[in-house]
Amino acid sequence: MKPLRLVVLLSSCVIALSLVTWSVIDGVARMRAASAMAEAANKFLASLTPEQKAKASLDFADENRRDWTVVPRDRKGVPLKDLDENQRKLAMEFMKTGLGASGYQKATTIMSLEPVLAQLEGPSRRFPRDPELYYFSVFGTPSPKAPWGWRVEGHHISIHFTIVKGEMLSNTPLAFGSNPAEVREGERKGLRALAGEEDKGRDLILALDEKQRAVAVFDQKAPSDILTLAKIKADPLKPEGIPAGQMNKQQKALLGKLIDEYLARMPQDVAAERSKKMREAGFDKIYFGWAGGVNKGDPHYYRVQSPTFLIEYDNTQNNANHIHTVWRDFNGDFGEDLLREHYQATQHSASEKIEMGQDTSEQIYNIGKDGVGLPEVTYRVAAKYTPEACKNKVHGVVVLSVIWGVEGKLRNIKVIRGLPDGLTEKAIEAAAKIRFRPAMKEKQPVNVRSNVEFSFTLPCHVYK
Repeated sequence: MKPLRLVVLLSSCVIALSLVTWSVIDGVARMRAASAMAEAANKFLASLTPEQKAKASLDFADENRRDWTVVPRDRKGVPLKDLDENQRKLAMEFMKTGLGASGYQKATTIMSLEPVLAQLEGPSRRFPRDPELYYFSVFGTPSPKAPWGWRVEGHHISIHFTIVKGEMLSNTPLAFGSNPAEVREGERKGLRALAGEEDKGRDLILALDEKQRAVAVFDQKAPSDILTLAKIKADPLKPEGIPAGQMNKQQKALLGKLIDEYLARMPQDVAAERSKKMREAGFDKIYFGWAGGVNKGDPHYYRVQSPTFLIEYDNTQNNANHIHTVWRDFNGDFGEDLLREHYQATQHSASEKIEMGQDTSEQIYNIGKDGVGLPEVTYRVAAKYTPEACKNKVHGVVVLSVIWGVEGKLRNIKVIRGLPDGLTEKAIEAAAKIRFRPAMKEKQPVNVRSNVEFSFTLPCHVYK
């Protein structure tokens, strides 16, 4: 067992605990971004009616802040559909503060594809394809004092921001998708919302020589989706593919252009700061891996992984005309670890701790902090598919917030993200059966809090 990481693999689920500690965005860029976001957020919120504001405003400690996905579903927040012309303008100006010019153009193009998709799929959908069903949520009060955050989310868009003490700590996960990847008929024929992500990835794989490509292509068949799905915590994947250290100058430049395509989604100064840190961490350590065919039209997948971040791209669904992409930070998604450091370094009243989501009723520790070790799982069972979920091809991740108690059982099990057709219940049942040796601090058992994630993947199997 690794000293700072516990990973338990089950036949249909993954339980993961992990931690990391440093920021990926530094300096003036964080403060400028946070200031612009707070100003735009307050203008937007001030324009809303009391009913609209009640929808848009959530507590910073609300577990929905980390509940994300790019698939259609019921969402918290206020949708564009509920806003008048002036409010929509302010909402879009708000969104623009979190994106670069390229990112904003991609986001609005993705939104505009919903009517195209509606024509392709036809009516009678539970969640209609609608360019106005993009939801704006503000968590906490935008100010330079207390932590706050915000999100814009809808079909194929999920962007997240966390701000503490007037500095933006995190702008990930950042996920864009496109269906269709290329509009193939009608007035908008030829439109490709994520053309750069596809073309620059293919440019790189085709620029590798035969031996290099044999290393870069780790699977002849592409996975059906990005591998990290919509997990709250993205752990590093196996470093498959070819490291930049084995590329020539031209190939490294192509890898840089590919990464820049994703960085361009972000505000310019934030992207520049990230690029600087990426190179300081060692560009040669970045891996580029490919799966599937290399010709246009082939189902394909690639990922770019460094010691600190992961980019995933997948284009396999709908006859390889449906793209999913995401940027994840191993040490910064939702600002979790930096928020933890803030809480520990700053004295807060009981009411402030409750507002920030901290438990004041008993001593609960964070794994890996202050000499606290890991719980050691001794027994677990798989979370099984239900017949209904298997029939309906439901897949994704159930996320539970739990306390690993000193008695060796999980308690205070709360659903952060669920799945339909009984899968949430199956995950809870499996979690309740987990047994473990408790985490230790100074040779004494202690309670620790974490999330537990159960991944349900296709093809599914029903066990009787």
